[in-house]
Amino acid sequence: MAAVDLQPAGEGHLAEKASMETQSIQKTPTSTESISSSMLTTDPQQLLIHALRPYRGSAGKVTAPNGDTRNAPPAASDPPEPTQGLPGLVFVIGAIERLQATREGRRRELAASLERVQQMLRAKARGQPLARGEAEDVVMVLAQACGTRSSAVAVVALDCVEKLVSFRYLDQITGAEPSYYEEVGARLVRVATGCFSEGAGEAVQVQVVKALFALVSSARLGVRGAAMLEAVRTAFGVFTAAGLGTQTIVEGTLTQMVHLVLARVATESDSEDEAVGDARARDAFALVRALCKLAMRDGADPRAVRTRCLALALVRVALAEHTRVFTSAYVYLRAPGTHTETAAAAAAAPAATDEFGDVEGPDAAITELAGDVQADGAAVAVPLIAVVRQYLSLALSRSLTSPTAAVQDAGLAVLELAMRHVRMHLRREAEVLFGEIVIPLLETRNAASLHQRARMLQTLARLLTLPALVVELFLNHDCSEESHVNVFQRLAEVLCKLSGATVALPPRGSPQHALAADVDGAAEAAWRAVQQRQTVFNAPPEPDTQSPLQPPLTAGTEPRLSSATPTTLSGSDISDEYGIRQLALDGLSALLQSMVVWSDKLADPEIEAPVSPQTPQPEEAERAVSAEPRDAGDDPHELLSIKTRKAQLEAGCRQFAWKPRRGIDAWRAAGLLASNDPLEVARFLYAHRGSIDKVQLGEYLGEGDAHNVAVMHAFIDCMDFSGLGFVAALRLLLQAFRLPGEGQKIDRFMLKFAERFVMGNPDAGFANADAAYVLAYSTIMLNTDQHSPQVRHRMSRAEFISNNRGINDGQDLDRQMLETVFDQVAGEEIKLKDDPLQGRVQDARTSSGLFVLWGNSTANRIREQHAHASAEMAAKSEQSIRSMTQRRRRMSGAGEASWAVLLDTADYLRATRPDHIAPMFGAVWTAVLAALSTPMQTSADPHVVAACLVGFQSGIALACRFRMPLERATFVTTLRNFTQLQNLAEMRRKHVEAIRALVEVAASRADVGDGLADNWLDVLQCVSQLEQLQLLTQGSEQAALLRRTSTSTDAAAAQSNIFSSVLSVSAPTTGEQQSISARAFFGSPATTRRSSATLVPTVSVAELAKLETNSQVLVVTVDRLFTASVRLSGSGIVDFVRALSQVAWGEITTAFAAGQAVGSVPSRLFSLTKIVEIAYYNMERIRVEWSQIWAILGPLFDRVGGYADTRAAVFALDSLRQLSTKFLEKEELPHFAFQKEFLRPFADILEGAADLRVKDMALRCVYQLVQAASAHIRSGWRAVLNVAQIAARDTHDQVAEMGFHIARECAQHHGAHMWTLALVQIAGEDGKQASVVAVTGLEYFHELITCLDEFAVGAAAAARPRLALGAIDTMYRAAVALGAQVIGHAGFDACAAVVALDDQPLYRVWMPVLRALHAAVMHTEDLEVRTRALDAFFRLVMTQGRHFSPGLWAHVLRTLVFPMFADLRDPSVSRRFATVDDLELWFSTTLIKALRHVIAVYSAYYPEQLSNAMMTEVLELLVLCIAQPSEVLGKVGTSCLQDMVRSNYAKWDAEAWTLVCETLARLFNWSQPRELFTVAGAEYEGTPLPVLAPRVKSSEANASNRPSPLRTGDSAASLLSSAEATPSPSPMAPELPLSFALPHASGPLAGSDSKPDYVCITLKCMLQLLLIQTIGELFGVDVETGSALSSSVDLYAHMSAHHLFILLDCLDQSRTFAYRFNENRKVRKRLVEMGVMPTMPSLLRQETGSVLMELHILQRMHLDALGVSGKVVADRETVVEEVDDRLSLLVRSVTTQYLGYTEKEKRRLRAVSKANRLDPLSTEAKKRSVVTAAWRASVVAILEYVLELKAHSVFGVVVSRLWQDLVEIIGVAVDADDRDIVGKVQLILAAAGEHKLKLC
Repeated sequence: MAAVDLQPAGEGHLAEKASMETQSIQKTPTSTESISSSMLTTDPQQLLIHALRPYRGSAGKVTAPNGDTRNAPPAASDPPEPTQGLPGLVFVIGAIERLQATREGRRRELAASLERVQQMLRAKARGQPLARGEAEDVVMVLAQACGTRSSAVAVVALDCVEKLVSFRYLDQITGAEPSYYEEVGARLVRVATGCFSEGAGEAVQVQVVKALFALVSSARLGVRGAAMLEAVRTAFGVFTAAGLGTQTIVEGTLTQMVHLVLARVATESDSEDEAVGDARARDAFALVRALCKLAMRDGADPRAVRTRCLALALVRVALAEHTRVFTSAYVYLRAPGTHTETAAAAAAAPAATDEFGDVEGPDAAITELAGDVQADGAAVAVPLIAVVRQYLSLALSRSLTSPTAAVQDAGLAVLELAMRHVRMHLRREAEVLFGEIVIPLLETRNAASLHQRARMLQTLARLLTLPALVVELFLNHDCSEESHVNVFQRLAEVLCKLSGATVALPPRGSPQHALAADVDGAAEAAWRAVQQRQTVFNAPPEPDTQSPLQPPLTAGTEPRLSSATPTTLSGSDISDEYGIRQLALDGLSALLQSMVVWSDKLADPEIEAPVSPQTPQPEEAERAVSAEPRDAGDDPHELLSIKTRKAQLEAGCRQFAWKPRRGIDAWRAAGLLASNDPLEVARFLYAHRGSIDKVQLGEYLGEGDAHNVAVMHAFIDCMDFSGLGFVAALRLLLQAFRLPGEGQKIDRFMLKFAERFVMGNPDAGFANADAAYVLAYSTIMLNTDQHSPQVRHRMSRAEFISNNRGINDGQDLDRQMLETVFDQVAGEEIKLKDDPLQGRVQDARTSSGLFVLWGNSTANRIREQHAHASAEMAAKSEQSIRSMTQRRRRMSGAGEASWAVLLDTADYLRATRPDHIAPMFGAVWTAVLAALSTPMQTSADPHVVAACLVGFQSGIALACRFRMPLERATFVTTLRNFTQLQNLAEMRRKHVEAIRALVEVAASRADVGDGLADNWLDVLQCVSQLEQLQLLTQGSEQAALLRRTSTSTDAAAAQSNIFSSVLSVSAPTTGEQQSISARAFFGSPATTRRSSATLVPTVSVAELAKLETNSQVLVVTVDRLFTASVRLSGSGIVDFVRALSQVAWGEITTAFAAGQAVGSVPSRLFSLTKIVEIAYYNMERIRVEWSQIWAILGPLFDRVGGYADTRAAVFALDSLRQLSTKFLEKEELPHFAFQKEFLRPFADILEGAADLRVKDMALRCVYQLVQAASAHIRSGWRAVLNVAQIAARDTHDQVAEMGFHIARECAQHHGAHMWTLALVQIAGEDGKQASVVAVTGLEYFHELITCLDEFAVGAAAAARPRLALGAIDTMYRAAVALGAQVIGHAGFDACAAVVALDDQPLYRVWMPVLRALHAAVMHTEDLEVRTRALDAFFRLVMTQGRHFSPGLWAHVLRTLVFPMFADLRDPSVSRRFATVDDLELWFSTTLIKALRHVIAVYSAYYPEQLSNAMMTEVLELLVLCIAQPSEVLGKVGTSCLQDMVRSNYAKWDAEAWTLVCETLARLFNWSQPRELFTVAGAEYEGTPLPVLAPRVKSSEANASNRPSPLRTGDSAASLLSSAEATPSPSPMAPELPLSFALPHASGPLAGSDSKPDYVCITLKCMLQLLLIQTIGELFGVDVETGSALSSSVDLYAHMSAHHLFILLDCLDQSRTFAYRFNENRKVRKRLVEMGVMPTMPSLLRQETGSVLMELHILQRMHLDALGVSGKVVADRETVVEEVDDRLSLLVRSVTTQYLGYTEKEKRRLRAVSKANRLDPLSTEAKKRSVVTAAWRASVVAILEYVLELKAHSVFGVVVSRLWQDLVEIIGVAVDADDRDIVGKVQLILAAAGEHKLKLC
């Protein structure tokens, strides 16, 4: 600080200096403001304070007036600094000269000294340092000057002292030791303090203060210890005696002294010498201790009050500015004797005077705490806070209970700082202060306590903005078993009690009344201020700030109380309970917000929890490790368990206070008490005696029951009376419980006490326990006698001694002991602390209503009682604090004085986890809810409402954050009810604010939104209703339309939870104001048909506009709700979307809920629009979350799209299209299906919509998506094709046409986007890896085929054949195209048989197409479509069959081709055809064509692709077709069989021929018309055709009998084994029908019952002829004439003898059956008689045809065996004998039939002719002509065969056998005029003559 030249005048230079220094000091801000604003003054001398305050540098160091800017003063060994020089010395010399000019200075004894000093100083003008003797002279001269008792001299002398010290002239004394500087400083302090007296003038007072400040601030002089305390004491004396202006200066000076003393204390390691550090720590302790003692002074006069306030203010400065001094691990004091220098300093330091109320010095206090203990030879270091906290706590207890407002304000300020900075070290003290002072004061309800409660509430409101403090209160008190007070819970409950109290309005006319009653819009400005107020919900705090909450009361937003409306309120402003409630609400709001802020770390673990400032820094960890709070115990579950146990204990205590046994039972039920054992019960009661009602405890222990007596004995045994005096022991006993009043109970207690006391004190002078018992009882009587107000004449000491004579076993007790007992009892009553009965009596007296009858005396009495109660409260708390200190002393006994024990922080839990907030909120939420609901419902004050809303927001946030469903639902529902949206007429501004609050809290934090769950519905309904309210205030057209809905007389009840506005807006006419009905905004289920105009109150639009529902704050809040949805978690966004979807649906359906016509009222789309918005906002979410979201949104769009309101449906579709376009931009990986789900609503809407416009819109949206985003579509193709498929089922041709365009577009132009090819490795059937071409997206191809199949086969396809034909063609082209891609792939392997069929690519591509075409063939009624599908099916097989694998061929034939002919098995059970005509049409068109296609396929791919196994199935089909009861099918079947044989006979092997022959055998066997015999009642004696044994070599036989590997039914052999065998039915080999149920033929018997038999017989006969004819055509023979067919093929050369014999057997069976039937005239006649046949039936054609074919085959075989054709065929040669035999028998049979009749037949014919009157010759001739004509061809064949043998040796043998027949044949032929036969016979005979045969 630059030197300032002062005028030599007396006091005038002070003002000038002050003004000059003020100009300099104003450039730098002061470090501390004035402590007490009530002490501020406008006196000019106040400016002097700025000259005394230190400067603050950039590093925060203290700059004293002497220029010392160091954080800690230099050590004594530091080198001297250069002296100031001449400019500063002028001031000192000037001061000396002014002293010389005074009258006292001119006296001789002083004048000489002044002259000498002046000359010496002038000689030092060049800056030389003073010598030690010179310094002594200066000090002595100044002391002499001050001793003159002259005010003028004292002023100048003190000014000189100040100049010497300030300009550091005494810092450089030559030859001085460090201790000398301290001595000089102490002497100068004594000089300065000696100038002060009660009558000193103001100038002297100021100069004394300045000099003392300069001395204390000097680093070199080292004013410490007693000198420093003396300086402080003198300053306080000046403050007490001075006027207001000087007091301000002294206040500032003392503040700077505190700064300087505490700033010297080193708070870092290795910063100074250990001894110096100890001394400075002692100074800090002494200073703070002295200040606390001053703060404890009693007195009601103003000076004493100001002194206490100043002391408390200085303590506050110390805590605020020098927190590290109290919390640093490097600030400690060593006990005396542990350090040499410290001990010496302690011995030299004088004891503190009684003026400070301290009879012990600092060393005594340190020793008292540490016990002067040394552990392991090391001295005990006592932390500063450990010795300070007792005095700090005592000062707080006195100040907080002071009835003086200023003292209490100062004490509260200290309490606030203590709780902010050193609460870790004041855990036990805080419990006392809160439990015995703060909370009881807040619970006091009288007018005298208003200011105390108000100030405490204001302080609490500020403290509760510290989240860490709030949590630590809960952890260290509510969750501590050692704590008897649940500080957090009790604070919260008392705040809730005050907040929810019902209070009267402020007096009328006051501003507060205007706010509360909203008179003339007075609250408008307040509402605007409330909206701008920052809370943790509209402006979340930064995570790195230690105190993130602003105090709830800031400038401009303070509660307006009844007395005044200033910006800042003090306790004196509170004049009623209205203001108290407001302050309590603010405190409760701060508490809840702190809990929210602290729990923010739960949502974001990266947020660092606010750390208490007293926490040791990392560099202190090594020293402070033992003092670290127990973070390991900060386990939420463990703490919750402790909290639960405490709650159970408290519940038991309440039960115990009501009835002791109930309490014990409750403790046992909770597990706190294991059994009812007396010892265990006693120990439990003793351990918790502080919590148990002591009155009931005394009663329980005093009961005479044996159990109670045992418990009492065990209870007293827990006490230790060793070493205690008799009265002390008795006091200890009676502090545990309240002694009952009954004599017997007292007697039992005293008996046990006497026993226990004598046992613990055997040398106490008692002969036995009886003596102690009598004395104890006597002492109790003495206590009553001495202190009972009912006793007038009290016992004297002599009387007491006399009463106790001879009680010690006949002897007297020691008289001195009895006197001591009497004196102790008479001096201090033996009574129970915290006596509950005494409190009840006082409460009864206080609550008596009698003294309300008197006026002022009543108020005075109340104040007196309140002051008395405060004093008792203070005394009680002081006693608790002192007892606590004593317990700490005992804990720090020998060997236990550790750092942690001295700090008493080992069990302190710091707030580090957010999990603790859940049990905190769970403990108080019910009280909070009740406290907030009452003022919210009853008050209109903006500040009250704002505090309540913040409380509701906090409750909702906490309940949501910690997933507390009951609490969440309760808070949300309550706040929602306060919105009043259901009742417009009663809606006020506070209800709009409730809406804002509800929306704001939901949008404030992501985890809050996550936890809202089902209550999102309440929030979003409010938003929806708010939007409609905004429309109403704007007078929108939609509101007018909604008005008509509400005023409808037929309106029904609106749906619950849906916004059902019932509005009544009258037509805006001239002079008429628009009004809106206030009927339930939600709609009421009890809505009746009443006129809303007469029964429903209305509210004008103008009144609604005043609510400012369209305010910017509200609009922004609502917008933030939706934009904040991106921060919600996966489950949170699902809950949000679900609720929004419900609200959106409710908006849309509300208009029609009351039965309104569609289109009469437009649907509200607000929430639906918001859904689109949040979908855009959340587009970047992961697919898992989107899947859950869309599971909700998809059905919503489905319902809206299908709703009756076309406008809403179109909007939904357009929104869905936009969202789909946006979403399709996101790449979808393979095997995911979210696009499909996203686009699914299009299909649902199309399927559910009734309006053609909506359907068209849906299809166009999908078509646009396909056109625009096909490259991005993946799984969405399923949804697209599903849309087209649904369109195919629609009844509107326009819709179906559009759907077909979509499907065709996908097939023709977007195949490359739908599927791709890739080479993959899969496991083959042999277990090895195989490369296979895989089609990625093949499922979309399958979907495409399914879609096209719907167009081709679907229910509506029959009405749209054009689309069906197009679908079939599109299907075919798509299959061919994709198959070509697969085949053309470089990795395609045609031999795909190495992998399973399902893994073959062509199978996966073509099988769906073939199935679809098959379905079209089987299920389409339109012939053209069916034919197109059949052609496409077989065209695909024919053209692509070369790429089929065997497995694929088998699968296609088994599952598709052959099932086409399923109806052939039994047409009677077919359900596909309604009529017989339909079935015949199917058979005659599709089935025939399909059969021809099958034969063509077989012919094309046999044997390369199709084996003989496949051939079996084809033959089975032919068998089924031929065996049908249809002549057409029979002919077609046989024709197809011929085609098959003609096309493939050259390729068949023996096995194939076996299958063919066996098939023919089955047909021959089955088609025998045995019914001809059975119907006629006869039995056919013939046997079925056997399976002929092979007539070839064994090797050939084995080959021919190989089983068919593919046959699934019975083999042909099994079917041919027996005529009656019926093979198992199989889809591959259907069973041949044995009877016919369908009439297919018409004839003369069509109307008779025998028609089925006739049809069956006729068709079988026809089939026999067709089979014979077929064999003939295959062998090139006409079975009618026997001539060769030129266009046929000859199979003979390709068939083995075995196969030929099979055919021969078939023919022979047919011939034999026909022969026997023809010969059985009786049966034939019977058939005619029965009406089965119209005429006599005959099977002559069958007989002759089969014979002719037999002859042809046998003759050729015989010729080949003989070699007539040129060579001998070995196959035939082996069977020549059998052929010869068969041929001989057959020729004999033919000739017999040809030659005609036996004599018997001739006689029969003559008899018939005679009976019929016919010419016998004519009848015989006719019969003969018929027979001859029938057998002529056979005879010709025989004759030609004989002629072919004429060149062979066997010719003679044959002719000799036929010679007789030949002769007869000539005769028959001549008669028949058959020249051909005659000629042939002649040639034979001629040839026989040439061979010279001998014929008989």
